[in-house]
Amino acid sequence: MNKSINLQELKEKILSADFNNILIICHIDPDPDTLGSSLGLKQIFEKLNKTACIVSDTKVNDRVCGYFGVAPELDLSYIKSSGFRPDYIICVDAGDISQIGKYGEYYSEDISQNKIDIVIDHHYTNSFYGKATYLDEKAAATGEIIFDLAKELNLEIDKTFANNIYCAIICDSGSFRYSSTTAKTMSIASELISTGFDFAKLNRLIFQSKTMIQIATERLAYNSLKLFVDGKIAFITITKEMKKAAGLEGVELDGINEIPKIIEGVEVGITIKEEETGNLNANTKVFKISLRSNEYVNVAEIAMSYNGGGHPRAAGCKCEFNIDFDVDLLEKELVEKIKKVL
Repeated sequence: MNKSINLQELKEKILSADFNNILIICHIDPDPDTLGSSLGLKQIFEKLNKTACIVSDTKVNDRVCGYFGVAPELDLSYIKSSGFRPDYIICVDAGDISQIGKYGEYYSEDISQNKIDIVIDHHYTNSFYGKATYLDEKAAATGEIIFDLAKELNLEIDKTFANNIYCAIICDSGSFRYSSTTAKTMSIASELISTGFDFAKLNRLIFQSKTMIQIATERLAYNSLKLFVDGKIAFITITKEMKKAAGLEGVELDGINEIPKIIEGVEVGITIKEEETGNLNANTKVFKISLRSNEYVNVAEIAMSYNGGGHPRAAGCKCEFNIDFDVDLLEKELVEKIKKVL
């Protein structure tokens, strides 16, 4: 049976002398929390004279790479060239085995065969798929947990570590705007800023700097906006055909998931994006769904009904349908689910 561990037990496992080569797995479509937390964890292992490599089943988009100065494929090229073989595996910020893609091959429900040693996460929907799981659902970001671990190990909080963890926290807390933000979140941010890293530059890069492609993406998003249930539900739906018509074919549509919920009177905002790649076969199409709420609707429960997960105010999932499926039917189905809890 998978075991829930506390911070002291996590520390003891990290200090174990039984392993030296650690594979850190981010969730697919890496966001700043999974990546910043993984980079912070990698630094912890390096300070303990252990080797750690970070991977994800999907590439990191260029914009997020810029926050951290990493390659889209993370450490994959090093792993291939060096012959790196892990003797310990940690999943970071991934609530379910389905969220790590092909690296789920390390998982088995038979605990004696399961090669995923630890899961570190803050999603209350976590399915406890590792041999051991450290879960802090009160944390605004998994980055908070990695900070706590570094402090528990009495390690120095340097500028690089501070940049990585601050980015994880600032993005997953919505620049401290989300209800998940706590006094502890602000205290951690304060200590990170005190290291002297250029947090103002990082904030500008994340929240104020936009490419022309991002502007075009937002234009497409606003043009597709639809309201339901007297303006309480807002949708952005973008298909492959819409992307192609807008000259955005092959572009990752970042930074639009928050748009639907900022409209006055909206409680639930949903973004549906058809993926250009990633479908299991040519006769299907895949939609990535991001759900956000402002005050009272638990969107994680809705995401879980599609085998997704997340937080009460921010969640997501992926759905695969027959190639001739009409996305309007998905919108209607989601509206009916949300109406029941509005």
